[in-house]
Amino acid sequence: FKEIHRVNGTMINQNETNAKFITDHGYKKIAVIHDTTDYGKGHDKYFSQFLAKDGGKVLIDLGVTADQQDFTAELTQIKAQNPEVLYFGGLTPIGVRIRAQMDKLGLNAQFDGTSGIVNDDFIKALGPLAEGVLAFREGAPAEKLPGGKKFLEDYNKQGYTNPPEAYGPFAFAGAQLIMDAIEKIGPDRKKVIAELAKVKDVDTIVGKVTFDDHGQNTVPVITKYVVQDGKWVLWEDSEYASGKRKLRGK
Repeated sequence: FKEIHRVNGTMINQNETNAKFITDHGYKKIAVIHDTTDYGKGHDKYFSQFLAKDGGKVLIDLGVTADQQDFTAELTQIKAQNPEVLYFGGLTPIGVRIRAQMDKLGLNAQFDGTSGIVNDDFIKALGPLAEGVLAFREGAPAEKLPGGKKFLEDYNKQGYTNPPEAYGPFAFAGAQLIMDAIEKIGPDRKKVIAELAKVKDVDTIVGKVTFDDHGQNTVPVITKYVVQDGKWVLWEDSEYASGKRKLRGK
């Protein structure tokens, strides 16, 4: 659809970053388990593609249903392959069950997840077992974005009762691009769409934006997270990145 333009990244961008991170840290043997929704299958597809490109190998790839409770059979198969990393493509409820059951079976692989587990509920449900879990998500905390601090200041001055959340700055950047286009060529729908298609290296509060032929930003922001002391911490700010703490197998 030519009308649609996306400022934030996609699961494609997320998994490209994830696969590169994993292989850059010396992990080569990966087990994949994902839910069988379109969300889970999409993550499985793109992660596996990028992992192969980066020199990693998927030892085993298993799909599970969204309401599954017991993963003994799947995790036993995975343990037999002796993977260094267990990549999970899915949402928090299943991720919690899988991570908890890994330890019961003595599966000591590094747990690596998608944006679907980056929330407080994942940590609350697992407690200490969440420590060291990796995950990747489109976007970044507002204060880490180029214009994020000013955005937060202006947002708070307006007295809004709800926080802007993770994608608030991206929505603002998208709206600004539309407003700039209207100001330039007038309130003509077709002309505005055509103008957005020309966006290239435009500075916004989330960084530079360039739309490709599909309306996707070619310079998306993807953030790496790790659980440290009961919180999701940016990888770059963590003791794992500094070497003070070690990921599993390192």
